[in-house]
Amino acid sequence: MVKTAVLMATYNGEIFISEQLDSIRQQTLKPDYVLLRDDCSTDETVNVVNNYIAKHELEGWKIVKNDKNLGWRLNFRQLLIDVLAYEVDYVFFSDQDDIWYLDKNERQFAIMSDKPQIEVLSADVDIKTMSTEASVPHFLTFSSSDRISQYPKVYDYQTFRPGWTIAMKRDFAQAIADNWTFGANISHDNLIETTASIIGNGYNLNESVGVHIRYGGNASGNSKFVLNWKSPKTQHITGLKTFVDFYETMQKVVNKYQNDVALNQRLAFEKERLEASKLSLIHNSAFVIKNWRLYNSNSGRMRDLLFAFKK
Repeated sequence: MVKTAVLMATYNGEIFISEQLDSIRQQTLKPDYVLLRDDCSTDETVNVVNNYIAKHELEGWKIVKNDKNLGWRLNFRQLLIDVLAYEVDYVFFSDQDDIWYLDKNERQFAIMSDKPQIEVLSADVDIKTMSTEASVPHFLTFSSSDRISQYPKVYDYQTFRPGWTIAMKRDFAQAIADNWTFGANISHDNLIETTASIIGNGYNLNESVGVHIRYGGNASGNSKFVLNWKSPKTQHITGLKTFVDFYETMQKVVNKYQNDVALNQRLAFEKERLEASKLSLIHNSAFVIKNWRLYNSNSGRMRDLLFAFKK
């Protein structure tokens, strides 16, 4: 029998987590396992979850509290490692503060079981803003005439849809976990969706599967790379190191399926870019000019030139 698991990373979610737990518990396709990992919450999140599990007598549900704070990116990495110890065929990611429609997992599972070429399936969402400070993400528009759309091949640090809409087959989850080293502080949704776009096994369900709730302080996979002229150079270099980790991890996974020349070239560029960022103003500026065409945007060029002037 096919088995499914839901993975949720938690942190200080006592106020809103119960509503999302309800939407998971009431799924028309009941998950066999729901694994939660708490990243050292300072509120009552762990107690709220444990009480919820006890109240509803939920077998296969479990929350573990980290010994130390990992950050949400590495917390999701650890959840991937956790779930592979179980006999599961499909993995669904969940955030703690969004709401799933009750047939979400059933719809995604039906498509993936019917189409073996799909190993990663994200989906559309409805968006609800909870404050005037809340940002509204902009997603790639897929064809409204098709129920599912294949990801276009991309090589940037980006996502097509929120990570909590991702459903993934075990073999692909295994490939990601096996090649994602602990020090690589990258976002699971960026890694999974971009890798799947290159391999060709990633698709989007062009139907809403839940409500994406936006607060003033939602975590974003790309927020750590939003810099300005006041940001320290160390932050710039850390961001470039993350890009290298991202492309190295992708390359290892993609190589299990195929050799991608463009990905290899992008990784080589990002490695050289990182090393150039540590050099003098003259050497760093020379690198940018020499490799001008290899940048994917003017913002990347301007960023490197700006921080070349900093010590």
